[in-house]
Amino acid sequence: MSAPDRPEITVDAAEPPVADDLVTHSLDSGRRSAADFMNLVRLAVTTVFVGVYAWGHFGLDDPGFLATAPHLVVYWLLAILLWTFGKRSRVILGASRFAVPLIDIPLVTLIQITNIEGNDSPDAAAVFSLALFLFLTAMSSFSLRARHLIPTALVGIIATLVIYRAAQLSAVSLMTGPLLILMTAVMMSWLPRRQNALLREAALREARRNRLARYFSPGVAELIEDRDDPGEGESCEISVLFCDIRGFTSLSENLSAREVVRLLNEFHGHMVDEIFRYGGTLDKYLGDGLLAWFNAPVPQPDHAVRAVRCALAMVERLEVLNREREADGREPLRIGIGLHAGDAVVGNVGAAHRREFTAIGDTVNVASRLQSLTRDRATDILVSEAIQRRVLGCETEEIHDLEFAPAGSAEVRGRVEPVELFIPRTTGKKAIGD
Repeated sequence: MSAPDRPEITVDAAEPPVADDLVTHSLDSGRRSAADFMNLVRLAVTTVFVGVYAWGHFGLDDPGFLATAPHLVVYWLLAILLWTFGKRSRVILGASRFAVPLIDIPLVTLIQITNIEGNDSPDAAAVFSLALFLFLTAMSSFSLRARHLIPTALVGIIATLVIYRAAQLSAVSLMTGPLLILMTAVMMSWLPRRQNALLREAALREARRNRLARYFSPGVAELIEDRDDPGEGESCEISVLFCDIRGFTSLSENLSAREVVRLLNEFHGHMVDEIFRYGGTLDKYLGDGLLAWFNAPVPQPDHAVRAVRCALAMVERLEVLNREREADGREPLRIGIGLHAGDAVVGNVGAAHRREFTAIGDTVNVASRLQSLTRDRATDILVSEAIQRRVLGCETEEIHDLEFAPAGSAEVRGRVEPVELFIPRTTGKKAIGD
């Protein structure tokens, strides 16, 4: 069947509670990953410096490296501990986001002051300290919390002033260094906000995708995913499919609760696969039955044909399932399917905090009634004249092997005129239920 044109679909602004949960989970997961990344960067940088100091001391025989080596080794060991235990404990991993102002900057300050005391060019060491503090301020932004940048910047400014005073730099340096750190913190505060926005957007898209998957086939869901969710109710013509397991009450009496759930999951799984294969929209599960329709929210000019083809495929799929059940010594299932076409109101219905995408109206009620009549007419599928007329009037090759056997008429509650009934069949095959 040809793909339908893309519809104009409006969005319901209210997000379900699960979306908020998914956003929170995504942000927490992103922050844990960022904290782990910061611990890895800290370990990598300190390891490099330990290697440089070892090469300077043992390779160049420079005694200047020996004075600061103990402080650097302590820093390196702390980096190893944070990285190691951060992977094993969420508490330690979460607390490690405070390591920049509480561990990194204080230890770097101690190392650099020690360097300045035995250095012939203290101003060079002081300038290098500023570069380190700018790097640490930028790294703090990976905590995905903008508010952490201000305390980090303040600690960095204080450390810079301490180092600059120890190096006896000019008043201009005492002003420009801290100002540069503050400007870096302000600029980098954009990064956590942007990353959080991206994580939230991704989480909401995932929640929307999961919600669409409840109702629509993968193809239809993909078609409308980048547009908007179906929104407030609107009247449109649909073909409604109502399916139910016959004799389910007596069948379930001999089953445990777990076996009943297993049976329903197995049955619904097979039936929904067929509904989605024909581009149908799943409205809801009704215990041992289900309600679906075609032609909304995506227009399908051949919606009646799709509905009939889907019903026939569901019966065939049930035959396959029953062969598996009989092979396992389980009782086969029988179903009744009612199809009717007409106008209905389709959209999000319910309270603001709990809405359901559904269809309401006489068309749905008639389809339910036809499903109930399948037992009396000794058939698995009954379709109304409205379905039959739309199928025969559809200009598509998909109907070339479809026929409809008259099945009389029936009075339907709420309707003045009786509904003419038909049993669908494919050419050269027995009618379903004969």
